[in-house]
Amino acid sequence: MFEPLLIIDFGEKTFYIHFMTMKLFLKNISLTLLCIFFSKELYPQKSAISTGPYIFLKENRFTVKWVEDGKMKKYYELDSDFIGRKFGFTLDPESIKRKMADTPDFYQNYHDVPNLLVISDVHGQYDLMVELLKSQGIIDEYLNWIYGKGHLVINGDILGRGDKVTEALWLAYQLEDQAQNAGGRLHFLLGNHELMVLENDLRFLNQKYNKSARIKKKSLRDLHNQYSVLGNWLRKRPAIVTIDGLLITHAGISPEFVSRKLTVFDVNKIFYENILSTTRSKTNRRRDIEFLTGSNGPLWYRGYFEQNNIGMRDMDSILEYFGTNRIIIGHTSVRSITLLLGGKIIAVDSNIKEGQNGEVLIIEDRTFYRGLKDGSRFRFPPMN
Repeated sequence: MFEPLLIIDFGEKTFYIHFMTMKLFLKNISLTLLCIFFSKELYPQKSAISTGPYIFLKENRFTVKWVEDGKMKKYYELDSDFIGRKFGFTLDPESIKRKMADTPDFYQNYHDVPNLLVISDVHGQYDLMVELLKSQGIIDEYLNWIYGKGHLVINGDILGRGDKVTEALWLAYQLEDQAQNAGGRLHFLLGNHELMVLENDLRFLNQKYNKSARIKKKSLRDLHNQYSVLGNWLRKRPAIVTIDGLLITHAGISPEFVSRKLTVFDVNKIFYENILSTTRSKTNRRRDIEFLTGSNGPLWYRGYFEQNNIGMRDMDSILEYFGTNRIIIGHTSVRSITLLLGGKIIAVDSNIKEGQNGEVLIIEDRTFYRGLKDGSRFRFPPMN
């Protein structure tokens, strides 16, 4: 018989642990620890998600919902102090009620704008968005509007792959009110990613938001329904805005657009009433709807970047049709804000979606600049 390796004396009882028993015990412990180690390496534990808030107004009553550490929370009141403490921004309940009841302006034509800044394709990269807006004097350190009577254009695609989509949406929502109170404007245009999410196409949305919806036992479409503050606001986004001779739209205007004789008013009205609305009205403009949401429409067109797709004659016809001098677009990524077709197209999607760097377009005193996140500006050569 083997001598015991270890003797443990508890007074009334004495335990004898033999070599083979100890060896087997240590072997099992080692295997268990290895299994735990490799399971964490191969299948890392995902941290509990937090998203929101999603605010709803139904029958004149507010409900606030959010996900915190993987659990759904609710608050049955829109208390500005609570929203400020919990989420870091403020909302005015009466302003929300007015905005939800308003019918949007379909003309979207603005003149005599002193300063203009355009940012595009944020794709949920909230931190970089804030950095760019701070560095170029649009917001202060507390995220409040300091751009006076200037206009800020967000040219579509706040929604997307990044994991701070709701933060970026609420920042834009809050700045819209602050800008208007200061005599300025914030224009958030519809992008293809907003359209996709509102139509429940979630292929390119960060999975965090799908999981959040499941925790709430809702679909993302439900979170953006007619009672949702953000949903109501998103469904009122224009597809085209004109500002002092500049036409701004997410992807671009194709030659086919002109042949259809659609106006800015027509396009914004069709999107609101027949494409985005939760109660879509009957229409005989089915072909226009298919065009506007298709590859040659203003949310998806990439023809300016395709060789021999569009020439100067086509471009001049488009500008003449709208009575504008240039078109500002996003949608198609470029490393730096780029002039195309002799400066008649300005491409401003500067890859903010990667979350590392990005640029904004600044127009002051008819001079065009690229603005960087360090606050520097680079002037474009004079354009006709």
